[in-house]
Amino acid sequence: MENLAVLPRLDSREQGPQVQLLLADDDANMRSLLVSSARDRITSIAALEAEDGAEAVQIGLQQRPQIALLDVNMPKLGGIEAALTLRALQPRMRLALHTADPRTHRERAREHRLPLFDKLQLERALSWLELQVQSCVVELRPSLVENRPLECSSCGYGIACSTPPARCPMCQAEDAWIHASRLPFHRGVESVL
Repeated sequence: MENLAVLPRLDSREQGPQVQLLLADDDANMRSLLVSSARDRITSIAALEAEDGAEAVQIGLQQRPQIALLDVNMPKLGGIEAALTLRALQPRMRLALHTADPRTHRERAREHRLPLFDKLQLERALSWLELQVQSCVVELRPSLVENRPLECSSCGYGIACSTPPARCPMCQAEDAWIHASRLPFHRGVESVL
């Protein structure tokens, strides 16, 4: 039913707030890959897993994770429908979708202002997850503020700030920010992260 994957515990002096991530995908191998990749890259995260959209909504309501990454094509309830339900019931939850066929679902995801990631480009989804976790940690501990180059995953608009705006000012996508490879407006200058 529900598997809880928690990162190794850090020394209490180093440990930041725990941020919960809900990963919903009917493919157990994809869930496992996402959980292990998130563990390798992101600290202070607990991953909750769901096999379908209905279970994702149930876990989302019971556990109240701050972030959810949902597969678009799942049994019982699709990812877009699950995301809309979670958004209505948990408006502060940061939601995104992933799929093996992003072209088919891009327009509907944009219509509902949901970031959509290609399963074949795992790096972009992980970058989004990392940024969302950092934003959640900053909300819990504001002393961790640091400016970062960011890019909207929907339209490519770039900014540099410590806490990304809820919506992209260009395309109005919600929580669509990912780490940018370079600072906005400084072409050819690579940022050091």
